[in-house]
Amino acid sequence: MGGASRPEDAEARRLLADWFAQYGPMVERVVARTVRLGDRDLVEDLAQDVRVQVWQYLLRGNLVARPAGLLALKARRRVYAHYASAWVRRELLTDFQDDSAAVSRLALWIGAAA
Repeated sequence: MGGASRPEDAEARRLLADWFAQYGPMVERVVARTVRLGDRDLVEDLAQDVRVQVWQYLLRGNLVARPAGLLALKARRRVYAHYASAWVRRELLTDFQDDSAAVSRLALWIGAAA
């Protein structure tokens, strides 16, 4: 792909297909290097999310001079966004007011040590 361009819908489809044919494995590698070791099963899903984000980016008429750089940036940012939203979800699910389980564990430990 040569210089920067403002793609229309059909051209955006072609560009996206070309870019992912050429750079798709690189996107998956970037995602795989960025996710936590226990989350390797997310690589394909997050890479697909990058494809959707880049599709939307192209449809907004944005210029792209270096597709590999854009794809790598979007891949890293998608992983970061995944963990940011996962952190928020974990915080919401944690009830710091309910300490009964912690008190029970502490009583067991004290009892075992006595």
